[in-house]
Amino acid sequence: MNFIEALKYLYFQRPYGKIKLGLYRIEELLNRLENPENTFKSIHVAGSNGKGSVTTFSHYLMKEHGFKTGGYISPHLSTILERFPINGNFVSKERFLESFEKVKLESEKMDKKGEEFSPSFFEFATALAFQIDKDEGVETASVEVGLGGRYDATNVIKPEVSVIVTISLEHTKILGHTLQEIAFEKAGIIKENTPVVIGNIPEQAKKVIYEIAEEKNAKIFELHRDFDFEIVNYDFNKNIINYYGEKTYKNIEIKLNGAHQPINAAIALKAFELFTKNINEENLKLAFKNAFIPGRFEMFKGFLLDGSHNPQATEKFIENLNLYFKNKSKVGIIGILDDKDKELILSKLCPLFEQVIITTPPSHRALNSQETYEIAKKYCKNVLFIHEPLEALEYVDNVNVDLKIVAGSFYLVGYIRDYLNKGKISEEWKIMRR
Repeated sequence: MNFIEALKYLYFQRPYGKIKLGLYRIEELLNRLENPENTFKSIHVAGSNGKGSVTTFSHYLMKEHGFKTGGYISPHLSTILERFPINGNFVSKERFLESFEKVKLESEKMDKKGEEFSPSFFEFATALAFQIDKDEGVETASVEVGLGGRYDATNVIKPEVSVIVTISLEHTKILGHTLQEIAFEKAGIIKENTPVVIGNIPEQAKKVIYEIAEEKNAKIFELHRDFDFEIVNYDFNKNIINYYGEKTYKNIEIKLNGAHQPINAAIALKAFELFTKNINEENLKLAFKNAFIPGRFEMFKGFLLDGSHNPQATEKFIENLNLYFKNKSKVGIIGILDDKDKELILSKLCPLFEQVIITTPPSHRALNSQETYEIAKKYCKNVLFIHEPLEALEYVDNVNVDLKIVAGSFYLVGYIRDYLNKGKISEEWKIMRR
């Protein structure tokens, strides 16, 4: 089985997007694989927002301190290999396929027991992440929760530190309709006698976390109480903070952009202080200088790329534009999925641009881009509709403007970034379930 065949198997025989709650399938699958998740030490990260950044910072902190480091992040932007980082790089296709075959073999044995026992896409991918880490011989891993926490497939690990970055109303049909219910689900990652780091959590949610932590004799380390940071300077790709925790570290340079990233950096550094006592300041600073996530307020090949796929993310995006590029003229390629709040997103985004080009993200969830175009015209005088994203890219490439932006969907950003990177669209996009 080659790489593309493996992806077809994952997307079409392990149905993407089908959520199966409960841990019994992933536990059985990992048992069959001789529990690869127990072969490395880990940090486990949950949160409504920011968990991807904290997971990434943690990965680089481990790597720069000399640990062979793996992990798991989701979803991916341009290639599924992004989900399985090894020492700051994507896992190789060769390792992916070798570990894939092991997970496939055991999953198909479970399939024979019936639909209830058949591992989902995410369960398969989670087991694959842990198998890759075992096969690679990693010592440490930073693991991002997929959804919620309590019943998430990643919640089989026994981490050195658990992290809950933020809590807000999200995935309410699955996690609950109140902050307290969502906090209960996310606090499900707290383990007996294992420290917990928390960020800016609303009081009603924080109360739930403290109650669960007390039941499990898990000590909580809270931002602004047990550790803190201060902003020294914001500069694009070079944001500087001071950190105050077990020790004080000054003038830490953070490559990831945004007013929220210093918060995420401080949370990750506190978790790492609990993970190991052997912190080297030079290595610490190298970690934050190198830590990187594609498509998150990233300047790439002359284009500013950011998913900003919901109203909350759009507000952050606008905040960051004003922080770094306030007086620059801007043109934007915008594509939004049909199930998003187009009116609210476009009412915030469109007034920022001298010109907006509406295009269609490469997804079966973006069939009505004409509607997106009609809404955009209400909020910007100069709007074009160019259905094909690469034609929109070619058009904008010839526009004389200070800042060229791609936003509104991670599918669109991933597609355009892949093209900018390789000069063509990879075969993976043709079969990706989106």
